[in-house]
Amino acid sequence: MTTELGRDAAAIARFHVQLIGPFRLAGPDRAAIPIQGRRTRALLATLLLAPEQTMGRERLAGLFWGDRSDAQARASLRQCLLELRGVLSGSAESDGDHLIATRETVTLFPGAFACDVLAVRGALASHDWEEAARLIDGVGAAPLLQDLELGGAYGEWLDVARAEIDARMADGLARHIAAREEAGDSAGVKALAAAWLRRDPLSETAVAALIRAEIATGARAAAHIRYQAFRDLLAAEIGVAPGPLVDAALRSEALVAEPLVVAAPVSPPATPLPAPANDGLVLAVLAFDNLSSDPELADFCDGVSEEIQRTVARGTGIAVVARASSFQFRGPDKSIAKVAAALGASHLLDGSVRRSGQRLRITAELVECASHRAVWSERFDGDLEDVFALQDSIAEKVAAALELTLLPSTPIPTLAPATYERFLRARGLLADGDAQFDNTASDAVPLLEMVVRDAPDHAPAWELLALARAQVLRGGRGALPYAEAREAVIEAAQTALKLDPRRGGAYRALAMLEPWGHHAVREKLLLQALEVAPRDPAALTDMSNFCWGVGRFRDALAYAEQACELNPLMPAARLHVAQMRAYVGDYDTSVSMLEEVHQRWPNNAGILMALLNWAGSLGYPEVYYRNVSKIDQFDGWQARDLAAVRSYVEAVFSRDMTVKETRAARYRGLLEQTGTITLSLPTGLGFIGLPDMAFELVELADYSHVFDPAGPSPSLFYPGVALGPWSCLLSHPRFIRVCHRLGLCRYWQETGQWPDCAAWVPFDFKSAVRRAVDSGPAPGE
Repeated sequence: MTTELGRDAAAIARFHVQLIGPFRLAGPDRAAIPIQGRRTRALLATLLLAPEQTMGRERLAGLFWGDRSDAQARASLRQCLLELRGVLSGSAESDGDHLIATRETVTLFPGAFACDVLAVRGALASHDWEEAARLIDGVGAAPLLQDLELGGAYGEWLDVARAEIDARMADGLARHIAAREEAGDSAGVKALAAAWLRRDPLSETAVAALIRAEIATGARAAAHIRYQAFRDLLAAEIGVAPGPLVDAALRSEALVAEPLVVAAPVSPPATPLPAPANDGLVLAVLAFDNLSSDPELADFCDGVSEEIQRTVARGTGIAVVARASSFQFRGPDKSIAKVAAALGASHLLDGSVRRSGQRLRITAELVECASHRAVWSERFDGDLEDVFALQDSIAEKVAAALELTLLPSTPIPTLAPATYERFLRARGLLADGDAQFDNTASDAVPLLEMVVRDAPDHAPAWELLALARAQVLRGGRGALPYAEAREAVIEAAQTALKLDPRRGGAYRALAMLEPWGHHAVREKLLLQALEVAPRDPAALTDMSNFCWGVGRFRDALAYAEQACELNPLMPAARLHVAQMRAYVGDYDTSVSMLEEVHQRWPNNAGILMALLNWAGSLGYPEVYYRNVSKIDQFDGWQARDLAAVRSYVEAVFSRDMTVKETRAARYRGLLEQTGTITLSLPTGLGFIGLPDMAFELVELADYSHVFDPAGPSPSLFYPGVALGPWSCLLSHPRFIRVCHRLGLCRYWQETGQWPDCAAWVPFDFKSAVRRAVDSGPAPGE
């Protein structure tokens, strides 16, 4: 029976029928054969699914015409059989009668028909797990006979048939997954489980298998993110938490001694990572509720809770979830179970602020998530001028309740109430906005300039002003001349560090000013930022970006995963982890994570761009085609950029050289227009199949501007994409000359921190780098 249901049977069948999804009848050439009557189509489907493809006439008449008399039902059945016989015998592929009807039964001719349901059953019953994954992935979530809902007795039969098919799929996939796990084939487990989840996103068996496979391959952050996403989905869809099967899969992480990475063994980062959090404690400080009658006090309430959050994070060894994640939970979303599950928190601090004129009342409560027990709670009353003392007092009480010592910090001068509110508003703008794609940094600058004018000794305001000015400068949206704006950033950053040397944001702002080619200088500034703020997700992300740009992908992944753990609901953090998985060779996990991140934030154009680009470049057409239509929901610059990604991927998939050459001509035109080109574009030509053109473009491009302090934003020239395992440019040592012109060779040789590709390129990478450095400085260096 298994052989009959497999590919051999399909190859000799006269007719092919699609039953999962819309009904479709076709000949061996896959050309559609129309059947006009809906009941006639349903009749053929019913016969195909019946044991031995035979059913009694009385049963068929009752299924489709149960509301009619016996005579009328039999007459209607005869009419349908006549139509079906006419379709089958009249097709170009017919060489006989493929429908056998007696007085009592109706039977399809053995071997004449192949259909998707039978093929799936056969693959599930066989040892061919790859075929099973392929077939189930192909049918996706479509139900059996989705366009043949007829109601009545047939409707009841269809419900049972659908349940039976899903049960068979679940049982067969579970057996295949168990066999792949026993064989140590994590890639096979991922393929089977991913196919299963596309059909049933709530399958705990499939999610548990994926989590175990990700942990087995070292993708622990991906496993935690998958668990959180599944937990959120269960809560939203059916209001329950993951069962013991999924929880046990996540706990299996403790049984894995060392991670297994696809591309190469992971060594510790060349630069130090922050120390682990104190005793596994993770504190989430929620946005305090505004109990005042004035809705405009929301920024003030957020600022109070954030100040407490920062004080605890700065003064203790405890990990504190970043604002961008914890402040997503407000009002009815503040349930302990929901927040703790999403953020991985061991403790929650929540509270409220009531303000009447100059009087304040702040209430706060610390809760242990596992037991839902209130560890500590208290009410604080005072004047608005007392807000700093109140915040410090709450932070101290939280530390004491957690049995931690709150370390002394550099004293911060208090602010007048109006000045403090401006500071809180500016900090909220920078925390909740996206400086790359909106005007939040520009809006924050004048507010912060007023704060430092009124309070020139307030280090946090100078720190934020330095960051905001740097973001405006690098975004190209400032009104000041570049040199003047640059000096303004330096002034703010140096003032912040003079007042408080532990202001890590000031070092990050100074790093933004450095010419892109000054890699060692930028790295030193970012390491200083991490030294004073080791658990700052923004500093970790900046350091991850730096490592990516110089080809240290394993280090980049380590930093990105720590940023994601501290800020688990930050889209940029999750996106960066997903992309870095590709750079270390774990393509399956990368694309899977990208799709999950997109599903969580479907309106984020940047995430959709990354998903489509990686799915196309790395060879996941099913993922690309499943998501490409979502481009249509965007407009403006987002639509234009997404359209460019679609054009690129279509060139990758196309077999028409004209399409590919048109894309290459576009890149050549950009080079002629600007004199330079970002390395992502010629690298893309390698995916398109034009590596020689890629070399031609990068060797003609001028990169001297990367040493110019007024040069373009570093984000435009990250060479990391050209140093990845897919790069056509790395196939020849002549690309090292391009790396030299970007300042990379000098950085690699002088620091001894070599890119990951040095271990696997088909030539002596380090010798080629040394020869390039010995040839003299790069143009503009």
